[in-house]
Amino acid sequence: MSTAAHPVRLVIVDDSPLIRAGLSAVFEGNPAVEIVGEAGTAAEGIAAVIRHKPDVVLLDLRLPDQSGLKVCSEIVRRRPETRVLILTSATDERTVHEAIALGAHGYLLKENDGASLVAAILRVAAGHSVVDPSLTDQMVSLMRRGQEPGAEQRLAVLSPQELRVIALLAEGLTNKEIGEKLGLTEKTVKNYLSNAFDKLHVLNRAQAAALYAQLPKK
Repeated sequence: MSTAAHPVRLVIVDDSPLIRAGLSAVFEGNPAVEIVGEAGTAAEGIAAVIRHKPDVVLLDLRLPDQSGLKVCSEIVRRRPETRVLILTSATDERTVHEAIALGAHGYLLKENDGASLVAAILRVAAGHSVVDPSLTDQMVSLMRRGQEPGAEQRLAVLSPQELRVIALLAEGLTNKEIGEKLGLTEKTVKNYLSNAFDKLHVLNRAQAAALYAQLPKK
């Protein structure tokens, strides 16, 4: 918890230098928050968290090298003491649900003003959870249904070729074997899988295969 002597130690992870500069300006001169690190990529963000050991990470979901959801999961796994506050423009129901399920302690939209952002950081640092007021109806709807979007809905975001690659992965084929089946190089298969994992918000081959296995049998 922040005090005059011990402000909340914050790391900002966002791919836009302009947004990082704007956020720094919001906290400048505020004794309750101290920015101890910034990062523009997923890899840099995880490294900054390990190095600076912040109380809170302000994390964008759209990063150039990896999904912010994967970064959230990695931070929660490697440094559970650090609390993750998502700051994004993504409002779709599945992304909100996935972020909370992966361990995010808050989900805020970039449309908020500086005062609301500072208040959210302090609340998350104090051990509470924060969800943007504009997303309350979505969260209530999810809780009432008691389930996340089904496999068919989640896999619908894939291109036909990505879906074919995931289907063969689910059969237990290696990248080389998938490439031989589809006439692709191993590198191309790897790229298809990386894109598909990001779209599905899964971390590895096993999770992707498990999701595909949930499709209704035809």
